[in-house]
Amino acid sequence: MIGQSIIATARKEARNLLTEIEAKQLLREAGIDVVETRLATSKQEAMAISEALGFPVAVKIASADVVHKSDVGGVRLGLRS
Repeated sequence: MIGQSIIATARKEARNLLTEIEAKQLLREAGIDVVETRLATSKQEAMAISEALGFPVAVKIASADVVHKSDVGGVRLGLRS
């Protein structure tokens, strides 16, 4: 079944919402085109991913505790370096 492990993980963690990365993975598995999204866990990793994807990039906070990223200042768009 599509996304079964993603949903199982969220349920195991007692979450009612998927993270953005989980939701996009679920949509991708269902055959829906989504923008490529990668998770960086350090500044160096973010820089390497940005260079691999090509600029400009968007950077967003990744947290199961933050549903509306823009409400907490957790989104930066159009970064060129």
